[in-house]
Amino acid sequence: MRRYFSLILTLAIILGVLAALSALSFVEFDRPAESEALPRRSSYNAGPTGVRAFYQLLEESGSRAARWREDYAQLNERAAGASLVMVGPGLSDAAAGAEEKRALRRWVAGGGQLLVVSRNPREEFGNPLIRAISRARGEDWSLPPEDLVDMQSDALTLQPTELTRGISGLALSRLASRLRFEPLQAPAAGTAPTPAPEPTASAEQVEEESLGAMVAHMGDGDGAVLADFDYGDGRVIFLSDPFVIANNGIARGSNLALALNLVRVLAADGRIVYFDEAHHGYRESRNRLFAYFRGTPIWWVAGQCALIAALLGWSVSRRFARPMPLQPPDRHSPLEFVGSMANLQAVARARDLALENIYPRFRAQLARALGVSVRAGVEDFAVAIGRRRLPLDAVEVMRTMRECERALAGEEIGDDRLVDLVASMRRMAAAVHAGRRSSAR
Repeated sequence: MRRYFSLILTLAIILGVLAALSALSFVEFDRPAESEALPRRSSYNAGPTGVRAFYQLLEESGSRAARWREDYAQLNERAAGASLVMVGPGLSDAAAGAEEKRALRRWVAGGGQLLVVSRNPREEFGNPLIRAISRARGEDWSLPPEDLVDMQSDALTLQPTELTRGISGLALSRLASRLRFEPLQAPAAGTAPTPAPEPTASAEQVEEESLGAMVAHMGDGDGAVLADFDYGDGRVIFLSDPFVIANNGIARGSNLALALNLVRVLAADGRIVYFDEAHHGYRESRNRLFAYFRGTPIWWVAGQCALIAALLGWSVSRRFARPMPLQPPDRHSPLEFVGSMANLQAVARARDLALENIYPRFRAQLARALGVSVRAGVEDFAVAIGRRRLPLDAVEVMRTMRECERALAGEEIGDDRLVDLVASMRRMAAAVHAGRRSSAR
């Protein structure tokens, strides 16, 4: 039993490590609980702060919903005339750059529709005209959703519009910011630029960044909560409270009615409604192989395979028993003498001695088959071959016998030629034996 202890211990370690890795692959490490302080606004997220319910609402209502997982620069090519929903905040390591935001605004100006749901929409839209005034100072953002509802939400409705139709009993959160849209001030011609509290820009930038006439649907004296603008040939809708369409808030009060109004506007005229997922960490990979394995435990599988290979290599390289002596060679074999003599002749390069062991026997066998004397000349052997009609080539027999006799007389011969002569004699001896057997029959 002791000699198998190492093997048993190694197998037990392998099984234990594999069981631990399998358990770890199914364990989800504790992550911070979702709250308004740490939201995850992806349409893939079915948690409290996700917007999967809003996405499925579009699908169930018969609208054409899809997820956008590429750069905004591809919108003009692949989403012309569509609608895009951006719910913030996104991931900081997947945030859009200035050039990408500029491409987004060009797409909207070309006829796209954009819904930005964020407490700080300037981060998503990138327009310097937008200012977000927070009303959540002193609020505990980690409170459960029922403790965040603003009971005075209905007072924020400013006028009956297509977005506020049928809304009564809203349940916005107290964290909703107020939005102000202040125009950039272009410097007057011929005046030196002076520091000013208001943002300034060139005349070209003012023309590029300018929003159209604002329609405030919801808000108060501090700013708008729900507003939309004409932006070139497109339209931008800003909603400053993601709680309205989040999974933990869409079913509260008349938030669902507001979400349905947004659905009707976004999906009008059969538009496709895209949800931005590229900036929530779901950007489409250009490598199709990586994209195929995304979301699978492929790294755990590869790690387990590597560990198994390493353990097998370690176990094979180890000895699991006491060393055993080598099997001694059989010294009684009759071939041992032949092998020893062949080795000695090869070392001494005595090729003529090797030929002396083979050629006389071949000559005697051939003489007996042809009926001639062993001391007969090579020409006599050739004549006898023609007379006996054996399956032999007389010319080849003569050449072989003469080369063998010259080598025995002292002429130098190489290893290759020696092997050829021996093979030729073996072949001719077999032909003579076959001919004798056929003639005997």
